[in-house]
Amino acid sequence: MPMLLALRRVMMMFMLVLLAMTSLQGFAQIPDERNFPENTKRGVLNMSQYPDVLIDGKAKNTAPGLRIYDDQNLFISPTQITGNYVIINYLEDNFGEVSRIWILNEIERKRVLPAAKEWVPQIFKNTNM
Repeated sequence: MPMLLALRRVMMMFMLVLLAMTSLQGFAQIPDERNFPENTKRGVLNMSQYPDVLIDGKAKNTAPGLRIYDDQNLFISPTQITGNYVIINYLEDNFGEVSRIWILNEIERKRVLPAAKEWVPQIFKNTNM
C-alpha cells in the first residue's frame, strides 16, 4: 500500500512537470513587437471629454465600436486610461471617426511610422475584345 502511494505521488509530479513544460510553449508565441495596419497615425491623446477625444489638440469623434489596446496589446475600456496626455497610434475609419487606439510603450514611441499611402483608383482596361 505505501508503495502505491509513493508511485501515485511520483506520477502526479511527472504530470505536473509535463503540464508546466507544455504551457511554456504558449509564452514563446507572444510577438515582441506589434504590427500596425497601413495608414496608422500617431498622436497625443486626451480623453477628458469622452466619447469625443482630443488628438493633437483637435476634437475627433470615436466610432461606436472603438477598440483601445494598452502597451501590452490587451483590450481596455476608456475609463482605464490614466493620464491626460498619452502617446498613441490610432486608426480612422471611412467616416473619419477613430476606430482603434494603441497606447505605445517606450520602444514603439521611438520608432518612426511609415508614410501613409493614399488610395489611387486603378484604371481598368478590357483586353478581351
